[in-house]
Amino acid sequence: MNLLLNGIFISAGFSQPAGFIAMDDSVKLMQKFYDTDTVVVVLPDGYDLKPEDAALIRDFVFWKEKPFYEFRHESQLNTTDSGKHLLFSGPVHAYTHIAKADLPVTPLKYGFSYKGEQFCLPGDGFYYIGDNADRLYICRNGEDAPLSYLGYLTSAYQFYILRGDRIIYSGFRPGRGKTEQMNNLDDLRKRYFGKLIRTKYADFYVAASITDTTGLGSALLDFDRYVDGMCHYLSVEPADVPRFVTYFYNTREELQYFIAAPLWQTVYGKSTGNINHVTGLSMTICRHEAGHTIIGATIGKAPSAFFDEGFRQATDYYFSPEAYQHDLEVFRTHHQYLTPALINGEGVEFFRAMENYSISGVFVDYLIAKTDFNEFKDAYADHTLDQLISKYGFNWEILIKNLKKDLSVQ
Repeated sequence: MNLLLNGIFISAGFSQPAGFIAMDDSVKLMQKFYDTDTVVVVLPDGYDLKPEDAALIRDFVFWKEKPFYEFRHESQLNTTDSGKHLLFSGPVHAYTHIAKADLPVTPLKYGFSYKGEQFCLPGDGFYYIGDNADRLYICRNGEDAPLSYLGYLTSAYQFYILRGDRIIYSGFRPGRGKTEQMNNLDDLRKRYFGKLIRTKYADFYVAASITDTTGLGSALLDFDRYVDGMCHYLSVEPADVPRFVTYFYNTREELQYFIAAPLWQTVYGKSTGNINHVTGLSMTICRHEAGHTIIGATIGKAPSAFFDEGFRQATDYYFSPEAYQHDLEVFRTHHQYLTPALINGEGVEFFRAMENYSISGVFVDYLIAKTDFNEFKDAYADHTLDQLISKYGFNWEILIKNLKKDLSVQ
Protein backbone atom coordinates (compact mmCIF):
# COMPACT_ATOMS: atom_id res chain seq x y z
CA MET A 1 0.00 0.00 0.00
CA ASN A 2 2.96 2.26 0.65
CA LEU A 3 1.16 4.28 3.27
CA LEU A 4 3.41 5.95 5.81
CA LEU A 5 0.67 5.45 8.36
CA ASN A 6 -2.77 3.97 7.94
CA GLY A 7 -4.67 4.27 11.18
CA ILE A 8 -7.95 5.53 12.56
CA PHE A 9 -8.21 9.30 12.72
CA ILE A 10 -11.10 11.70 12.92
CA SER A 11 -10.38 15.14 11.49
CA ALA A 12 -11.74 18.00 13.57
CA GLY A 13 -12.69 21.33 12.08
CA PHE A 14 -11.36 20.58 8.61
CA SER A 15 -13.05 21.63 5.38
CA GLN A 16 -12.16 20.11 2.05
CA PRO A 17 -10.00 22.00 -0.48
CA ALA A 18 -11.83 24.69 -2.47
CA GLY A 19 -14.02 23.32 -5.21
CA PHE A 20 -14.09 19.71 -4.00
CA ILE A 21 -17.27 17.72 -3.66
CA ALA A 22 -16.99 16.32 -0.17
CA MET A 23 -16.28 12.67 0.53
CA ASP A 24 -19.17 10.90 2.23
CA ASP A 25 -20.05 7.55 3.77
CA SER A 26 -19.81 5.61 0.49
CA VAL A 27 -17.47 3.35 2.41
CA LYS A 28 -20.66 1.89 3.90
CA LEU A 29 -21.76 0.85 0.41
CA MET A 30 -18.45 -0.92 -0.09
CA GLN A 31 -18.68 -2.62 3.29
CA LYS A 32 -22.26 -3.67 2.54
CA PHE A 33 -21.16 -5.21 -0.76
CA TYR A 34 -18.64 -7.43 1.02
CA ASP A 35 -21.08 -8.30 3.82
CA THR A 36 -21.92 -11.60 2.17
CA ASP A 37 -20.72 -15.18 2.23
CA THR A 38 -19.91 -15.33 -1.49
CA VAL A 39 -18.79 -12.81 -4.08
CA VAL A 40 -19.08 -13.88 -7.70
CA VAL A 41 -16.31 -12.34 -9.81
CA VAL A 42 -17.64 -12.04 -13.35
CA LEU A 43 -15.15 -12.02 -16.23
CA PRO A 44 -15.81 -11.51 -19.95
CA ASP A 45 -15.79 -14.72 -21.95
CA GLY A 46 -12.28 -15.50 -23.16
CA TYR A 47 -10.69 -13.28 -20.52
CA ASP A 48 -8.85 -14.49 -17.42
CA LEU A 49 -7.35 -12.55 -14.55
CA LYS A 50 -3.68 -12.90 -13.81
CA PRO A 51 -3.09 -14.86 -10.57
CA GLU A 52 -1.68 -11.82 -8.77
CA ASP A 53 -4.76 -9.76 -9.67
CA ALA A 54 -7.08 -12.52 -8.48
CA ALA A 55 -5.10 -12.56 -5.21
CA LEU A 56 -5.53 -8.77 -4.85
CA ILE A 57 -9.28 -9.16 -5.18
CA ARG A 58 -9.40 -12.03 -2.67
CA ASP A 59 -7.26 -10.16 -0.15
CA PHE A 60 -9.08 -6.83 -0.30
CA VAL A 61 -11.30 -7.46 2.74
CA PHE A 62 -9.47 -6.95 6.01
CA TRP A 63 -12.13 -5.82 8.50
CA LYS A 64 -14.12 -9.08 8.67
CA GLU A 65 -13.92 -12.69 7.67
CA LYS A 66 -13.22 -12.84 3.96
CA PRO A 67 -16.07 -13.96 1.72
CA PHE A 68 -15.62 -16.87 -0.64
CA TYR A 69 -14.86 -15.82 -4.22
CA GLU A 70 -16.24 -17.65 -7.24
CA PHE A 71 -14.60 -16.70 -10.54
CA ARG A 72 -16.89 -17.23 -13.53
CA HIS A 73 -17.06 -16.14 -17.11
CA GLU A 74 -20.12 -14.22 -18.19
CA SER A 75 -21.68 -17.13 -20.07
CA GLN A 76 -21.44 -19.32 -16.95
CA LEU A 77 -23.85 -17.18 -14.93
CA ASN A 78 -27.29 -18.60 -14.27
CA THR A 79 -30.59 -17.15 -13.10
CA THR A 80 -29.86 -17.78 -9.42
CA ASP A 81 -26.77 -15.56 -9.65
CA SER A 82 -28.88 -12.43 -10.07
CA GLY A 83 -29.47 -12.34 -6.33
CA LYS A 84 -25.79 -12.62 -5.47
CA HIS A 85 -23.16 -9.93 -5.08
CA LEU A 86 -21.41 -9.63 -8.43
CA LEU A 87 -17.98 -8.07 -8.95
CA PHE A 88 -17.17 -7.28 -12.58
CA SER A 89 -13.44 -7.20 -13.28
CA GLY A 90 -12.40 -7.04 -16.91
CA PRO A 91 -12.58 -4.75 -19.96
CA VAL A 92 -16.10 -3.33 -19.92
CA HIS A 93 -16.27 -3.41 -23.73
CA ALA A 94 -15.69 -7.19 -23.71
CA TYR A 95 -18.89 -8.02 -21.81
CA THR A 96 -21.87 -8.99 -23.94
CA HIS A 97 -24.76 -9.17 -21.48
CA ILE A 98 -23.79 -6.57 -18.92
CA ALA A 99 -26.67 -4.19 -18.17
CA LYS A 100 -25.50 -1.05 -19.93
CA ALA A 101 -28.20 1.04 -18.24
CA ASP A 102 -26.63 0.28 -14.86
CA LEU A 103 -23.25 1.67 -15.86
CA PRO A 104 -22.00 5.22 -15.29
CA VAL A 105 -19.96 4.99 -18.52
CA THR A 106 -20.69 4.10 -22.14
CA PRO A 107 -18.77 1.08 -23.48
CA LEU A 108 -16.82 1.67 -26.69
CA LYS A 109 -15.04 -0.75 -28.99
CA TYR A 110 -11.74 -0.53 -27.11
CA GLY A 111 -12.72 1.22 -23.90
CA PHE A 112 -15.46 3.51 -22.63
CA SER A 113 -16.55 7.13 -22.59
CA TYR A 114 -17.87 9.47 -19.95
CA LYS A 115 -19.76 12.61 -20.98
CA GLY A 116 -18.22 12.36 -24.43
CA GLU A 117 -14.64 11.99 -23.17
CA GLN A 118 -13.06 8.75 -24.40
CA PHE A 119 -10.96 6.44 -22.25
CA CYS A 120 -9.46 3.84 -24.56
CA LEU A 121 -5.88 3.39 -23.33
CA PRO A 122 -4.97 0.04 -21.73
CA GLY A 123 -4.49 1.70 -18.34
CA ASP A 124 -7.86 3.48 -18.35
CA GLY A 125 -10.47 2.09 -16.03
CA PHE A 126 -13.30 2.86 -13.64
CA TYR A 127 -14.63 1.86 -10.22
CA TYR A 128 -18.35 1.99 -9.52
CA ILE A 129 -20.60 0.54 -6.85
CA GLY A 130 -24.36 0.53 -7.36
CA ASP A 131 -26.84 2.06 -4.94
CA ASN A 132 -28.00 -1.37 -3.79
CA ALA A 133 -24.40 -2.42 -3.02
CA ASP A 134 -24.83 -5.72 -4.86
CA ARG A 135 -22.91 -4.81 -8.03
CA LEU A 136 -19.29 -3.62 -8.01
CA TYR A 137 -17.32 -2.76 -11.15
CA ILE A 138 -13.52 -2.53 -11.15
CA CYS A 139 -13.03 -2.53 -14.89
CA ARG A 140 -9.88 -1.58 -16.79
CA ASN A 141 -9.20 -1.82 -20.50
CA GLY A 142 -5.93 -3.77 -20.47
CA GLU A 143 -5.04 -6.74 -18.31
CA ASP A 144 -1.42 -5.57 -17.95
CA ALA A 145 -2.56 -2.27 -16.43
CA PRO A 146 -2.47 -2.03 -12.63
CA LEU A 147 -5.55 -2.53 -10.47
CA SER A 148 -5.02 0.97 -9.11
CA TYR A 149 -8.47 1.08 -7.52
CA LEU A 150 -7.38 -1.42 -4.90
CA GLY A 151 -4.14 0.46 -4.31
CA TYR A 152 -6.04 3.67 -3.65
CA LEU A 153 -8.49 1.87 -1.32
CA THR A 154 -11.37 3.55 -3.12
CA SER A 155 -14.48 3.88 -0.97
CA ALA A 156 -14.99 7.55 -0.12
CA TYR A 157 -16.85 8.10 -3.40
CA GLN A 158 -19.22 5.91 -5.36
CA PHE A 159 -17.60 6.34 -8.77
CA TYR A 160 -14.04 6.87 -10.04
CA ILE A 161 -12.36 7.05 -13.42
CA LEU A 162 -8.62 6.48 -13.62
CA ARG A 163 -5.94 6.81 -16.26
CA GLY A 164 -3.36 4.31 -15.10
CA ASP A 165 -2.32 5.43 -11.63
CA ARG A 166 -4.02 8.84 -11.76
CA ILE A 167 -7.57 9.52 -10.59
CA ILE A 168 -9.32 11.68 -13.21
CA TYR A 169 -12.87 11.83 -11.79
CA SER A 170 -14.42 11.02 -8.43
CA GLY A 171 -17.96 11.51 -7.22
CA PHE A 172 -21.52 10.23 -7.15
CA ARG A 173 -24.17 9.17 -9.64
CA PRO A 174 -27.80 10.25 -9.34
CA GLY A 175 -29.63 8.24 -6.68
CA ARG A 176 -29.66 7.91 -2.93
CA GLY A 177 -31.17 11.38 -2.87
CA LYS A 178 -28.25 12.82 -4.84
CA THR A 179 -27.88 14.55 -8.16
CA GLU A 180 -24.76 13.65 -10.11
CA GLN A 181 -21.74 15.29 -8.49
CA MET A 182 -18.28 14.73 -9.90
CA ASN A 183 -14.83 16.08 -9.09
CA ASN A 184 -12.76 16.80 -12.17
CA LEU A 185 -9.36 16.11 -10.61
CA ASP A 186 -7.36 17.54 -13.51
CA ASP A 187 -9.15 20.88 -13.13
CA LEU A 188 -8.80 20.81 -9.34
CA ARG A 189 -5.07 20.06 -9.62
CA LYS A 190 -4.60 23.01 -11.97
CA ARG A 191 -6.21 25.34 -9.42
CA TYR A 192 -4.50 23.87 -6.36
CA PHE A 193 -0.90 23.57 -7.52
CA GLY A 194 1.50 26.27 -8.59
CA LYS A 195 4.02 26.34 -11.40
CA LEU A 196 5.61 23.06 -12.48
CA ILE A 197 9.23 22.53 -11.38
CA ARG A 198 11.19 20.12 -13.58
CA THR A 199 14.40 18.35 -12.64
CA LYS A 200 16.38 15.57 -14.30
CA TYR A 201 14.10 12.79 -13.07
CA ALA A 202 10.89 14.39 -11.84
CA ASP A 203 8.08 16.86 -12.33
CA PHE A 204 7.24 18.53 -9.03
CA TYR A 205 3.99 20.33 -8.25
CA VAL A 206 3.82 22.43 -5.07
CA ALA A 207 0.55 23.56 -3.48
CA ALA A 208 0.10 27.26 -4.20
CA SER A 209 -0.76 27.77 -0.52
CA ILE A 210 2.76 26.69 0.50
CA THR A 211 4.46 30.08 0.55
CA ASP A 212 7.73 29.24 2.31
CA THR A 213 9.81 27.26 -0.18
CA THR A 214 13.20 28.15 1.26
CA GLY A 215 15.77 25.54 0.26
CA LEU A 216 13.41 23.70 -2.08
CA GLY A 217 15.63 24.15 -5.13
CA SER A 218 18.66 22.48 -3.56
CA ALA A 219 16.44 19.79 -2.03
CA LEU A 220 15.09 18.85 -5.46
CA LEU A 221 18.62 18.58 -6.87
CA ASP A 222 19.43 16.29 -3.93
CA PHE A 223 16.42 14.23 -4.99
CA ASP A 224 17.97 13.64 -8.41
CA ARG A 225 21.19 12.55 -6.71
CA TYR A 226 19.13 10.20 -4.54
CA VAL A 227 17.65 8.57 -7.66
CA ASP A 228 21.15 8.07 -9.11
CA GLY A 229 22.40 6.63 -5.83
CA MET A 230 19.42 4.32 -5.40
CA CYS A 231 19.81 2.96 -8.92
CA HIS A 232 23.53 2.42 -8.32
CA TYR A 233 22.79 0.51 -5.11
CA LEU A 234 20.20 -1.68 -6.84
CA SER A 235 22.44 -2.15 -9.95
CA VAL A 236 19.67 -0.90 -12.24
CA GLU A 237 19.54 1.80 -14.88
CA PRO A 238 17.85 5.15 -14.15
CA ALA A 239 16.47 5.00 -17.68
CA ASP A 240 14.29 2.07 -16.57
CA VAL A 241 12.54 4.23 -13.98
CA PRO A 242 9.53 6.16 -15.31
CA ARG A 243 9.68 9.91 -14.85
CA PHE A 244 8.39 10.82 -11.40
CA VAL A 245 5.36 13.03 -10.88
CA THR A 246 5.37 14.32 -7.30
CA TYR A 247 2.74 16.45 -5.59
CA PHE A 248 3.48 18.43 -2.43
CA TYR A 249 0.32 19.24 -0.44
CA ASN A 250 -0.12 21.91 2.18
CA THR A 251 -1.87 19.57 4.63
CA ARG A 252 -2.34 15.86 5.09
CA GLU A 253 -6.12 16.21 4.76
CA GLU A 254 -5.78 17.95 1.39
CA LEU A 255 -3.53 15.14 0.19
CA GLN A 256 -6.18 12.64 1.21
CA TYR A 257 -8.87 14.50 -0.74
CA PHE A 258 -6.83 14.34 -3.92
CA ILE A 259 -6.23 10.58 -3.54
CA ALA A 260 -9.78 10.02 -2.21
CA ALA A 261 -8.59 8.47 1.04
CA PRO A 262 -11.26 8.72 3.77
CA LEU A 263 -10.25 11.00 6.60
CA TRP A 264 -10.54 8.23 9.17
CA GLN A 265 -7.27 7.06 7.67
CA THR A 266 -4.00 8.87 8.32
CA VAL A 267 -1.93 9.12 5.16
CA TYR A 268 1.14 11.36 5.03
CA GLY A 269 2.60 9.93 1.82
CA LYS A 270 1.41 7.71 -0.98
CA SER A 271 3.12 6.08 -3.95
CA THR A 272 1.12 4.63 -6.83
CA GLY A 273 3.32 3.70 -9.76
CA ASN A 274 5.40 6.77 -10.64
CA ILE A 275 2.96 9.20 -9.00
CA ASN A 276 3.90 10.23 -5.49
CA HIS A 277 1.97 12.33 -2.99
CA VAL A 278 3.75 14.10 -0.12
CA THR A 279 2.52 16.15 2.85
CA GLY A 280 4.30 19.49 3.10
CA LEU A 281 7.77 19.79 1.60
CA SER A 282 9.09 16.74 3.41
CA MET A 283 11.95 15.32 1.35
CA THR A 284 12.09 12.38 3.77
CA ILE A 285 8.60 11.33 2.68
CA CYS A 286 9.42 12.23 -0.93
CA ARG A 287 12.45 9.92 -1.00
CA HIS A 288 10.53 7.21 0.83
CA GLU A 289 7.79 7.14 -1.80
CA ALA A 290 10.29 7.49 -4.67
CA GLY A 291 12.11 4.44 -3.34
CA HIS A 292 8.92 2.44 -3.79
CA THR A 293 8.64 3.68 -7.37
CA ILE A 294 12.24 2.75 -8.22
CA ILE A 295 12.03 -0.72 -6.67
CA GLY A 296 8.67 -1.43 -8.28
CA ALA A 297 9.79 -0.29 -11.73
CA THR A 298 13.18 -2.03 -11.80
CA ILE A 299 12.96 -5.01 -9.43
CA GLY A 300 9.29 -5.87 -9.23
CA LYS A 301 6.21 -5.93 -7.04
CA ALA A 302 6.71 -6.84 -3.40
CA PRO A 303 5.41 -10.18 -2.08
CA SER A 304 3.94 -8.50 1.03
CA ALA A 305 3.70 -5.21 2.89
CA PHE A 306 6.49 -6.38 5.20
CA PHE A 307 8.94 -6.79 2.32
CA ASP A 308 7.59 -3.82 0.39
CA GLU A 309 8.39 -1.49 3.27
CA GLY A 310 11.34 -3.49 4.62
CA PHE A 311 13.30 -3.53 1.35
CA ARG A 312 12.68 0.16 0.80
CA GLN A 313 13.65 0.89 4.42
CA ALA A 314 16.84 -1.17 4.13
CA THR A 315 17.95 0.88 1.12
CA ASP A 316 18.23 3.89 3.46
CA TYR A 317 21.17 2.23 5.18
CA TYR A 318 23.21 2.52 1.97
CA PHE A 319 22.90 6.30 2.18
CA SER A 320 22.99 6.79 5.93
CA PRO A 321 24.58 4.66 8.68
CA GLU A 322 22.58 6.84 11.07
CA ALA A 323 19.36 5.50 9.53
CA TYR A 324 20.42 1.97 10.38
CA GLN A 325 21.37 2.94 13.93
CA HIS A 326 17.97 4.56 14.40
CA ASP A 327 16.11 1.51 13.11
CA LEU A 328 18.35 -0.78 15.16
CA GLU A 329 17.40 1.05 18.35
CA VAL A 330 13.71 0.78 17.43
CA PHE A 331 14.19 -2.91 16.71
CA ARG A 332 15.89 -3.48 20.07
CA THR A 333 12.92 -1.88 21.80
CA HIS A 334 10.22 -3.70 19.84
CA HIS A 335 11.94 -6.93 18.71
CA GLN A 336 9.20 -9.07 20.25
CA TYR A 337 6.88 -8.00 17.42
CA LEU A 338 9.05 -9.66 14.77
CA THR A 339 7.26 -12.95 14.11
CA PRO A 340 6.55 -15.12 11.06
CA ALA A 341 2.98 -13.80 11.25
CA LEU A 342 4.22 -10.22 10.79
CA ILE A 343 6.46 -11.28 7.89
CA ASN A 344 3.77 -13.19 6.04
CA GLY A 345 0.65 -11.43 7.31
CA GLU A 346 -1.66 -8.95 5.67
CA GLY A 347 -0.77 -5.33 5.13
CA VAL A 348 -3.41 -4.02 7.49
CA GLU A 349 -1.59 -5.66 10.40
CA PHE A 350 1.78 -4.31 9.31
CA PHE A 351 0.55 -0.73 9.05
CA ARG A 352 -0.95 -0.67 12.52
CA ALA A 353 2.39 0.29 14.08
CA MET A 354 5.11 2.66 12.89
CA GLU A 355 7.85 0.56 14.50
CA ASN A 356 7.19 -2.16 11.93
CA TYR A 357 8.99 -0.05 9.32
CA SER A 358 12.21 -0.22 11.35
CA ILE A 359 11.69 -3.88 12.26
CA SER A 360 11.20 -4.89 8.64
CA GLY A 361 14.17 -2.80 7.47
CA VAL A 362 16.59 -4.39 9.95
CA PHE A 363 15.27 -7.85 9.11
CA VAL A 364 15.56 -7.40 5.32
CA ASP A 365 19.07 -5.98 5.71
CA TYR A 366 20.00 -9.09 7.72
CA LEU A 367 18.36 -11.42 5.20
CA ILE A 368 20.32 -9.86 2.32
CA ALA A 369 23.57 -10.23 4.27
CA LYS A 370 22.84 -13.92 4.94
CA THR A 371 21.96 -14.77 1.34
CA ASP A 372 22.93 -12.92 -1.85
CA PHE A 373 21.68 -9.54 -3.00
CA ASN A 374 21.01 -10.57 -6.59
CA GLU A 375 19.27 -13.74 -5.48
CA PHE A 376 17.24 -11.73 -2.98
CA LYS A 377 16.10 -9.32 -5.70
CA ASP A 378 15.05 -12.20 -7.95
CA ALA A 379 13.17 -13.92 -5.12
CA TYR A 380 11.54 -10.62 -4.14
CA ALA A 381 10.25 -10.13 -7.68
CA ASP A 382 9.20 -13.78 -8.13
CA HIS A 383 7.62 -14.02 -4.66
CA THR A 384 9.85 -17.00 -3.86
CA LEU A 385 11.54 -15.78 -0.68
CA ASP A 386 10.53 -18.96 1.14
CA GLN A 387 12.51 -20.98 -1.39
CA LEU A 388 15.47 -18.60 -1.12
CA ILE A 389 15.85 -18.93 2.64
CA SER A 390 15.33 -22.70 2.42
CA LYS A 391 18.24 -22.89 -0.04
CA TYR A 392 20.45 -21.33 2.63
CA GLY A 393 19.16 -23.66 5.34
CA PHE A 394 16.77 -21.24 7.04
CA ASN A 395 13.12 -20.84 7.77
CA TRP A 396 11.51 -17.69 9.14
CA GLU A 397 11.69 -18.86 12.76
CA ILE A 398 15.41 -19.67 12.48
CA LEU A 399 16.21 -16.35 10.80
CA ILE A 400 14.35 -14.43 13.50
CA LYS A 401 16.12 -16.38 16.24
CA ASN A 402 19.54 -15.86 14.63
CA LEU A 403 18.94 -12.16 14.08
CA LYS A 404 17.97 -11.59 17.70
CA LYS A 405 20.96 -13.62 18.85
CA ASP A 406 23.37 -11.71 16.62
CA LEU A 407 21.97 -8.40 17.84
CA SER A 408 21.99 -9.60 21.45
CA VAL A 409 18.26 -9.21 22.00
CA GLN A 410 16.05 -11.96 23.38
